Formats: sequence, structure tokens, C-alpha cells
Amino acid sequence: MKDQTFVGRWIVISGATFLVACGGSGGGDESSKVTLSYDTENYAEKGVEISSNTNLDGVFALYDDLNEGFDLVEDIRTILISQSGGVSGTTNCDAGGTATVKYAGEGWNDDEVWELTDCVVSTYDYGDVFLNGSYRYVDTLTGESDTSESWKGFESFNVTGELKRTGEPLRLKGRADWDQAYQWDNTTESGRVINTIDAFELRIGDRYVAILNAETRLEGTEFDAEYAMSGKLIGSAIGGYIQMSTPTPLAISDYENCPTAGVIRLSSDGAAEVRYGSSAGGTATAVAIWVDGQIVESYDDCSSVGFTPVY
Repeated sequence: MKDQTFVGRWIVISGATFLVACGGSGGGDESSKVTLSYDTENYAEKGVEISSNTNLDGVFALYDDLNEGFDLVEDIRTILISQSGGVSGTTNCDAGGTATVKYAGEGWNDDEVWELTDCVVSTYDYGDVFLNGSYRYVDTLTGESDTSESWKGFESFNVTGELKRTGEPLRLKGRADWDQAYQWDNTTESGRVINTIDAFELRIGDRYVAILNAETRLEGTEFDAEYAMSGKLIGSAIGGYIQMSTPTPLAISDYENCPTAGVIRLSSDGAAEVRYGSSAGGTATAVAIWVDGQIVESYDDCSSVGFTPVY
């Protein structure tokens, strides 16, 4: 039943972000002053234009940066685990250097602490990656019965390195927490998954992304569920930040390719909303796009918009 959590789940880009312009516009966000280690350009304080006259390139590049970065994190983690064989101690990394791991979990519980020393791992998509720093993964079974179980855990990174193939420096720092509960019977599975993050940063060369004060919540059954999110997304590709939230949670059905209700809101320099189904108030069959209080697009289904929301 356990649903493994990875940092990649923090990619909260939805189709709404195609409204965000690729250029920064100055301004600032005083609501969340969090110390960031690698935001040397102060993107976290630069508002981004949100308008109906927008350039898509920056948003697509931000989405690509997030995907590429978290794919790389997943590749590195998978390689390290396969090398250690689940045994505490120091092991040679496959292309040089060492990784020291300590396993402290018992039973179903997992607690891994990794220390990387000039560790070079060979990835399929990114070639050899040079790493120094620490990684920790904790997952604890907090409750269990014949028909239910609950888990809490986190993973944290403080890693520096380099993509050897391109010479790009790599910087990865932050922590993601989860709180999961599952129930099942003979006919239905249900659950609740809450993911939270205070700050998470990723820099590859001159590309930078960060997520601040974020929470995603998915709750319901295997057939119908509600999804809600909030958080601040920062990126070099857009030259600043956007604040994302769901003032009305998204209603997700296993039988529909589009939420049947819900609102995704983006704000920075201007504001936009993507309103789904019944939350569109009759202005669209499936999806209505509003910018600064005015409707700018409406669609009969999600496929005609060219995106599917990321849950």
C-alpha cells in the first residue's frame, strides 16, 4: 500500500503557468523572507508579469529545468542505493570516490544517512556526476491495522558537485516532508497524502529553481479525490517568482481527464486563475482562464488546452 515519496512531487507547475511572462518586472514579495543559499540573483524578490500577452518560452524552460533537475536527483539516489546493497558502511562509487551510509531503521521503518566524498556516479542521461555532501531519507510507520496504515517522513539534501560532461556546477539543498494515511476494504482504497516544504533549491550551471513554503494535499478514494496546493515557485527561466494556490480545491475523478471543479490561482505582478468545471461559473464547459478579473480563454476539455494538470 505504501506510496513512495520523492522530491519530484514538488513540481507543482500546472497548465496555468503558461500565463506567466518570461521576464521579471521588479517589485518584491515581503510575505516569505526565507534565507536561500544559491539565489544569487534575488529571484525570490522579483515579481513576474502575469498577463494575457505572454511569451511561453520562459515557462516551458522552467518546467524543463524542474523536470531535468529532479530526474537527476532520482537517478543519483537510485544508483547510490543499488551500490550500497542496503548495508551500512563505506562503498566505492562506481566512477570514483566513496559513499558512506548508515542505516538506522528497524522493521518497516527506514532511516538512511549518506555522506558523499568526491563520489562520482555514472548516470544514463547526464553522464558522470561528481558529488560531495549529505543526504538523509526517513520514513516511519506511525500507525497500522488490518485495514489501514500511516507514515511520516522526510528527505533532505545538502549536496554540491558537477556534471562532468558539461562542467556545470551542481547545487542541491533543502528538505521535503510527507504525512500519509491509507485505508482499504474489499471494494475501495482511500487515503490522504500531505507534502510540505519550507525551502528547496536546485542550481545546475546558471539554471536555478527553488520552492518555498509549499504544501500539497491529496485526499479521497481511488475513484474521486480533492487536490489542493500552495507555495512559492522561483526560477531563473522566468526571472523571478510566482505564488501558486488553490482557493477552491481541484475535484479529480478517475473517469474524467479534467478536474470537474476547482481553481488554481497564480499571483506575482498581476494575477491569473484557471477555473475548472463547475467553478468556471458557466463561462466554460471544462476550463476558463481569467487574468486580473477578466476571462481571456475558455475550453471545452483539457486536451484542447494542451495540458493536463499535474497532481
